Amino acid sequence: MKITFWGTRGSIPAPGPDTARYGGNTSCVEVRAAGHVLVFDAGTGLRPLGLALMRDFGSRPFTVHLFISHTHWDHIQGFPFFRPAYARDVTIHVYGAPGPGRSLEKVLRGQMEAEYFPVGLGDLAATVEVHEFRGDEIEIGDVRVAATHLNHPGMNLAYRVSSGGRRVVYATDHEPYARTLDHVAGRGAAGRAFGERLDDALVSFARDADLLISEAQYTDEEYAERIGWGHSPLSAAVELAVAARARSLALYHHDPLHDDDVIAGMERVARETLATQGAAIRCFAAAEGQSLTI
Repeated sequence: MKITFWGTRGSIPAPGPDTARYGGNTSCVEVRAAGHVLVFDAGTGLRPLGLALMRDFGSRPFTVHLFISHTHWDHIQGFPFFRPAYARDVTIHVYGAPGPGRSLEKVLRGQMEAEYFPVGLGDLAATVEVHEFRGDEIEIGDVRVAATHLNHPGMNLAYRVSSGGRRVVYATDHEPYARTLDHVAGRGAAGRAFGERLDDALVSFARDADLLISEAQYTDEEYAERIGWGHSPLSAAVELAVAARARSLALYHHDPLHDDDVIAGMERVARETLATQGAAIRCFAAAEGQSLTI
């Protein structure tokens, strides 16, 4: 599998000279596996990915499998600017969870209504098919994609891609359950114990991942003032990677307030923590335009 990061920022795009090294576009990761194009999230990074796909395929028909973790702005705002959506010989399968009040298709249509955008979802030239996740593993030829729920306001999914004996786990916008059920829900020790069981389920989901793409939006110092916001401190991402025995950890969903130096410092702290624990896990802060093959 070949993985390319097209958008690594969380919450809102943060372009500029202070974020040039790790990028300012919001969430979007491409996975090429067994001849298939899989894309995880449709943040603003989807726009340059779409241009690259059009160059790669030219006039040939192609299919894109787009997996949406959740429908907050930073994870869908690139879709109206996805160039393949305007090409007649392109098929786009969109997968994700239904919203609490509206279907996934209605949410996608909503951001392209006339009040927000000049082109409606139904006016796109490509064939767009929306599939709502109902718990079953998705099979795309020899590629399998499984999903599980994460702890974030609204309905949010993590995805696991399996192909050719390799695994990639995409888990962003998540806050450890044990750190919220006792504080936010006021459930004390009982909430913490229940949260720990839910956290263990995520560890099992990510077990033996060749690459774990895990958000690490906050430093641990910042997180103390942001409990319940639905994002992880750096230490939680490292703990998940160690517990799951991941081979590589990509720190992801960088905070828009973090410049390149802050992110590089978080990468350094994560590597030092892993070394102290004797964990042989390759760790890096995901950078826009970065590609790797597993």
